[in-house]
Amino acid sequence: MIERAVGWLSQEKHSTYGLAVTRMILGLVVASQLVVNWGDRHYTWGDGAEWTAPVRDATSWPSFLGLFGRLDGRAFDALYLLTIVFGVLLMVGYRTRATAIVTLFLWMSLYVANPFVGSGGDAVLRMVLLYLCFTDAGLRWSVDARQRAERGEIRPYVPTWASATLHNLATILIIHQVVMVYVGSAFWKLQSERWMDGTAVYYPLQTDAYSPWHDWLQPLYANGLVIGGATYLAIVVQLFFPVLLIHRPTRLIALVLITGMHLGIGLFMGILYFSLVMIAVDMILVSDSSWHRIAAAVRARGRRPVPQPPSRV
Repeated sequence: MIERAVGWLSQEKHSTYGLAVTRMILGLVVASQLVVNWGDRHYTWGDGAEWTAPVRDATSWPSFLGLFGRLDGRAFDALYLLTIVFGVLLMVGYRTRATAIVTLFLWMSLYVANPFVGSGGDAVLRMVLLYLCFTDAGLRWSVDARQRAERGEIRPYVPTWASATLHNLATILIIHQVVMVYVGSAFWKLQSERWMDGTAVYYPLQTDAYSPWHDWLQPLYANGLVIGGATYLAIVVQLFFPVLLIHRPTRLIALVLITGMHLGIGLFMGILYFSLVMIAVDMILVSDSSWHRIAAAVRARGRRPVPQPPSRV
């Protein structure tokens, strides 16, 4: 058993395609959030965010993370744009490990500049970015992978077994964290009267903040069967998520259900970035062999000849 575990850790890198998808989505989230908030950047994180000083001063973050708070004007804008650039570089996988480290530093500095802006999705994003720095997230579907293919393999700086072990341990820690998020959330729900009586999903859908489609979908939101089903399904899926991961068929069911849940949260409640981050992390749980089959199916579909209409004589 121990030999098998050591071999699994040190012989090859796992979840390489899933980590590539995670990398791309996280880079997209970082870059797009800052682009969308370009007009409010100074008020949110710059010299206009002095209203957050009492909270910032009460925290014990290292001083080097206060970079955004020490800049204003064009210097702030330059650093802000640099963060967007590194988000894009992470997405495309250019110098992936170094890019992940810099992106983590800049994103953490933004959070320190205004802790009020952070959400649950941002917390997961920072956590996953930290572990991503120790993985080879640029091994697949990246500029790095393309460059390696063009110039051929080069001698690694560290032994292959050490690189694989570090990669796999970091991947395990990411999966552990996301599983704890789901299970912890489920146990919190079990202690809530509203979740236990099947009405918890109803209340946020009645607010403007979490119901962008309220006027159109009110008949659906008012349906007791829909609300009760969504409430109890969220509890069951999150609570039994780690159990469902044990066997491959149930793992597929778990991933379909949890992805569907996050898509529903993103579309119907307007919490798009949180949903994207969680879906990004869940993609690590799809094995490399499954990604191979998906890629092969896509390529086969792309090569399928287009039927031509019969020629007229």
